[in-house]
Amino acid sequence: MLELENLPSIDLMGLKIWLSGAVPESESENPNIDDPVENWKGSQLDYGILGFVHEFSSLVFKLGGEIIHGCHPSFTPILLQQARKFQAGKKRKKLHLAVSNYFRNESSANDWDRWQLDADLEVVPETSFDESQRDPSLALLRERMATQCNAFVAIGGLWWAGVPGRAGIPKEFELAKSKGVPCFILGGFGGASQTYIENNPDCLLDLKNGLTVEQNLRIARNTNFVLVAGRLVAQLHQLNGGGADSGA
Repeated sequence: MLELENLPSIDLMGLKIWLSGAVPESESENPNIDDPVENWKGSQLDYGILGFVHEFSSLVFKLGGEIIHGCHPSFTPILLQQARKFQAGKKRKKLHLAVSNYFRNESSANDWDRWQLDADLEVVPETSFDESQRDPSLALLRERMATQCNAFVAIGGLWWAGVPGRAGIPKEFELAKSKGVPCFILGGFGGASQTYIENNPDCLLDLKNGLTVEQNLRIARNTNFVLVAGRLVAQLHQLNGGGADSGA
């Protein structure tokens, strides 16, 4: 892991980073344990995704940044754990969880109450409880997160076999990019983000993140989650007024 004490000049204060993604397994296979990174028994790629979430969120919170996330069950335990470490004595919460009220029956009210101990929880209204309104309700949720963030990071993600149009990473990445939000998309750890990059090589153009296409491609292919997390944090620092980029 990166030594946080060696990064005194990095400042992410004021940055709100929308973290998009999931471990690309079925919902029933997501871990329900206190420390998914330490106890993970799945594939190495999945471990890399969770390791990145652990490392990246730790760095962001330590360095004054904030994370916005849509409450996916594979990421949320890690984000809450890391937020808890850096929340002590601070009035403003660093983790912002957004959830559509459409899914209120899929997560117990006790979960939502518990999350609010370590995060700001925003419940976005649903368009309807009818099954046909599931995707419109998700669209409202994504729009809300897009309007709040000033950077976007995507990793992993589900493709929704048989219903590829429901894959969240492509929709969320394209939404953030269309709004001119600086974007990073990581394909080295599998999932929807990897397939999306492979099928849409032009997606790395005009990410507005201060890096060249070649630099973004190297990051997108990297499988070392510690190095990727550190590289993104360094570049986010540049975007936050930290000086000239030193290259990938």
